[in-house]
Amino acid sequence: MASTHPRPRWRPLPGAPAPPARLGDGLDRVLARLGVPATVAGVEVVFERWPEVVGEAMAARTRPLTIDGQTLLVSCDEPAVATHVRFLEAQLVTRLGELAGERRITRVEVRVERTGARARPPRRSARGR
Repeated sequence: MASTHPRPRWRPLPGAPAPPARLGDGLDRVLARLGVPATVAGVEVVFERWPEVVGEAMAARTRPLTIDGQTLLVSCDEPAVATHVRFLEAQLVTRLGELAGERRITRVEVRVERTGARARPPRRSARGR
């Protein structure tokens, strides 16, 4: 049996369309309404603005992996870079505090993950020549 009521035509709502908004802004509002603690705020600084935190050269060799409580886990490509990151830990924590505001990272852990690199062949000893 066919409906006797005509289907209304679709029309956009009157007025100018809303400008696009960042997804993170909307999520922040939803999380705030749900009562999520403010410590979640500022996470985008670590992941989206990493080159700003560590500098372009270091960002090319490192990347943030995760945040566990107040500890940031960072991946790097070489043991020497890991040592350098560990040496700079206090400065990184300070810089993250400046950029992230309420987000408190108090510790940085480093993991070496060689991606696409081949293992070096063993060195020959001077006696083996």
